[in-house]
Amino acid sequence: MLSLSYAAAAAAMFAAALYLFLRLWPFVTTSTMLLSSLLLIYGPALLSFTLSSGEYAYLIRPFIGSSGTPPSMFPVMQEKIGSLDPVIVSINFSIALMYLGIMLGLESVVRFFPKRSTLAQNAMKGWINSQLSDGASDQRLLLVVVATLFALMLFVSLRENHIQTISNFFAIKDNDARNLYRAHFGGSTSYLYNVTLSGVAPMFVIWGLLAGVRSRSWPLLLAASLLFSVTMLGKAETLSKAPPAFFILQILLALLLIFTNRISWRVLLVAVPLILVVIYVTTRIVIVFSPQGSAIQMTYSRLFEVENETLVENFAVFPRLHPFMRGANIRPIAALLGVPYTPSFSIVAHTWYHDHNITSPTLFIADAWIDFCYAGVFVFSVAAGAICRGIDLVFLPYGKSTVVIAVLGATLWGVLTLIMSSLNIALVTGGLLIAPALAAVLVMASSRIRFAPTEGSKPE
Repeated sequence: MLSLSYAAAAAAMFAAALYLFLRLWPFVTTSTMLLSSLLLIYGPALLSFTLSSGEYAYLIRPFIGSSGTPPSMFPVMQEKIGSLDPVIVSINFSIALMYLGIMLGLESVVRFFPKRSTLAQNAMKGWINSQLSDGASDQRLLLVVVATLFALMLFVSLRENHIQTISNFFAIKDNDARNLYRAHFGGSTSYLYNVTLSGVAPMFVIWGLLAGVRSRSWPLLLAASLLFSVTMLGKAETLSKAPPAFFILQILLALLLIFTNRISWRVLLVAVPLILVVIYVTTRIVIVFSPQGSAIQMTYSRLFEVENETLVENFAVFPRLHPFMRGANIRPIAALLGVPYTPSFSIVAHTWYHDHNITSPTLFIADAWIDFCYAGVFVFSVAAGAICRGIDLVFLPYGKSTVVIAVLGATLWGVLTLIMSSLNIALVTGGLLIAPALAAVLVMASSRIRFAPTEGSKPE
């Protein structure tokens, strides 16, 4: 059964890769970002991680050595539950279902809205030859929204003394002490602020900057620049390396989309090293390395292995050490069912680390599995694929515009949140759904929404 599960997972990954290159490539879309990110983190990297029994940096050890490599968690889990083979089998079949479900979700939206899909495809093909247009003719409403977001975020930052929190964190020279400080003081206590910081503000930063430059509106450009500063401050105050790094990548994606939406080998030749440099630099800034530690190994493990390890940790607990939660782990579903909300991450953290407060990033299907087994994995995957493709078909037919670029920048973080968290968190806090919805509302409110594609994106 173990060999069959590996074969199923590998076959599903191969099918997803074919779908990516034959149906979505070479354009930058939310769907492309979703499938390529999943294949990068939960594709061959997952198979090599489990096949090596959870050995960190197993593939790059011949090049960097094994000095400072942390021990695998697999022996600890084996002591508690015995053989991990049944766990790996469940993960592999769930990964296979995930890829199949996502492809089904993506393709279903295209089949239901063929005309919209054709318009989006034509707009993508004509992107590079089109001029950047505005998403709305009246920039005053956008200016009001950007300025309001800046004022509200600045108020929270001052009230919670974010600068002092960041200063205290970097004054700590021990990495374990930094982790403890991050657990207790990192991030705001305001849910509304966190949603704004993660899913809403980055989109309006990109939109405001692009619209300000294009229309030569200095007030809008100033407001967007100020919003950028408080957003970066909030990202840094999470005391984690991922939020600031990926906020920079969102800005870089927007800059790329000004010129082209095609993923060519030239783009990859520049983009891949740039992404690695951004992640490496933020890792060096946030983490204190021991003399024996390797920043390259740490960055590699954080990108390709930590999420896979936490996926194994989650599947090892449920249902072997704890029964399936049947909706109690997902707050909206728990509220609908009238049962107490019980976060699974707390159960998993206490099981392996004896601490209820540790939150480890993991793939969105972990929550689906914990609540509803294979059925949850498949349904949530179909929903994720359909939502991402739906966002594409709503916005992409309007071609190269400030709002479309801003939405794609926002959905990048939403997609990455899917990789590190649950579906419902990605939709709201990650901005995968709430950011595009707010963009559509603002465009309609500005009375300039266009229900037909722009001239530069008409079907050929």
